[in-house]
Amino acid sequence: MSLAERLLDHAAAVLPAAQRDWAAGMKAELSAIDAPGEAVVFAAGCVLAAYRRRIDPMRIALVSARLFVAALAMLAAAFHVLPTSYWLLVLADLKLSGMEGWAGRLGMFRGASAEQAIDGLLQFQPWNIMLTLIMGFSFAAAAWFVVKGRMRGLFVAVLVGALAQAARSALLMAFWPAPSHLGFAWLNIIAFGLLLVAGLVFFGLDRWTRPKPAAA
Repeated sequence: MSLAERLLDHAAAVLPAAQRDWAAGMKAELSAIDAPGEAVVFAAGCVLAAYRRRIDPMRIALVSARLFVAALAMLAAAFHVLPTSYWLLVLADLKLSGMEGWAGRLGMFRGASAEQAIDGLLQFQPWNIMLTLIMGFSFAAAAWFVVKGRMRGLFVAVLVGALAQAARSALLMAFWPAPSHLGFAWLNIIAFGLLLVAGLVFFGLDRWTRPKPAAA
């Protein structure tokens, strides 16, 4: 097998599956070239063209943008989940070990009994903790669906997160009315909305930049 033929086989292997039929056309063109030097130059050009179709700068930029948006969504998830999980760990340690555990030695509980410390934590209300966790996991799920390009899953994650935020805000305003509750609520709802918009944009760009099947 000549060098030109080896290069052409490599180009055929590199081509996206939807464009493998182009390899037959390249081989037909190569067979019509008699000069070995010209054949190698032609085959090398085919390899370069194959890599350009496989390594599409637009596709790379699209994947990078997906990962960036997903990273921001994961930061939002961590902002909701980590402090809430810490609150649950403190509460669990106080109930299991009282003031003798690690949670009882925290400065915020200095001079308090275990019952007083637990009562202070429970002022946050279990529904508040539950809804905050739902929002956090909704952000994490949205990040996953943005990366995978699954619009239906992204829509469900955004809807669940937005509804959890709406319910949390309504309950907070009912028990502890404060303008700051609505301010934080709008931040989360806008964030969920932007994730949905980003997902729609990525979905459209993915369809636009996807390699088209070779014409018969």
